[in-house]
Amino acid sequence: MKFTGSDKLRGQRVFVTGATGFVGARLIPALLENGAVVTALLRSRHGARDLEKTGVNVVVGALCNHGALETALRGQDTLFHLAYDMRATAEKNLSDFDSLFTAAHAAAIGRIIHTSSIVVYDSWPDKDTDETGTMQRPGGSPYRQAKIKMETRLMDGAVPAAILQPTLVYGPGSAFWTDQLAEKLSKGGQVLPEPEGLCNAVFVDDLVQAMLRAAILEDLGQERFIVSGPEPVSWSALLNGYARIIGKGEIRSEPYDMLSERLGPEPVHDGAPDKPSTAARISALGRRLLGRRRFEALVRAVKRRVIAGNEPSYPDRHLLELFAARGRCAITRAQARLGYQPEYSLEKGLAATADYLRNRYG
Repeated sequence: MKFTGSDKLRGQRVFVTGATGFVGARLIPALLENGAVVTALLRSRHGARDLEKTGVNVVVGALCNHGALETALRGQDTLFHLAYDMRATAEKNLSDFDSLFTAAHAAAIGRIIHTSSIVVYDSWPDKDTDETGTMQRPGGSPYRQAKIKMETRLMDGAVPAAILQPTLVYGPGSAFWTDQLAEKLSKGGQVLPEPEGLCNAVFVDDLVQAMLRAAILEDLGQERFIVSGPEPVSWSALLNGYARIIGKGEIRSEPYDMLSERLGPEPVHDGAPDKPSTAARISALGRRLLGRRRFEALVRAVKRRVIAGNEPSYPDRHLLELFAARGRCAITRAQARLGYQPEYSLEKGLAATADYLRNRYG
């Protein structure tokens, strides 16, 4: 992934958390291609050998180990913080972030590139959103509240920080916006509300482009950047694209009010328990024992054997609100400050995801 100014990454020493995750797996090769000297923090040796073969220096440890982190971060120019453990509590993730942030400050890190989320804004997903939006609405998911607190610490800190706020990131390996949707299509299809909303999606490589550009921004302060694709698309366009690739899946529409009534009263999210589900705890254990890739392959195989059916999937409350929302997310600040130019239209993003989807669901 080359772009104007990418030569400034050559020789830059970078430290990456979440290196074996969905975004990290695309970021690491891009950093190496542009000549960066990469160190990756892993929780265990799972995946370490593959990274080391590419020239990545691997450090095995926990985000909560402040002393070891400070030692590992000394001499690094840039910290890319991608890690967030969805199988742990938001409180644990925030504690790990505080440990990392404190260690980075003590190690005199040059800058921090932090991956946050569009969900921090009060206006998301119903209204148009840019970086001037507020984050004061109480409640919401523990994940949202943790991301807001992380951003606040970075904005109030002394270390230059680029806070990237991606919309819905899709592409090979996206658990939520590729795998989850393709799985529903492979089992029968997906019901959408009528009227249908807008999908603010960004292909993973465009997010990586924004991260690389943030790493070379010369006058970086403490700044936020919304990162999305060239234009919002319809949900039916994304889902029909997936269905064409895997050769199965019906997409149909029903009135929003009927779908909402089917779900019953809207739940109150304030004070939602911050604890991992049983499935999340099993997932965490499986990943520790088998490694992420082997465990996820096992889960896919079990689902194919156990879960049968050809009925379209109805959206839960969260998906229904997303499927119906009409808000647009502005990327003008990322374009102006970072020189960010999303290269992946929906058509190009689907083409880049096609082989991945066929291998799993075709």
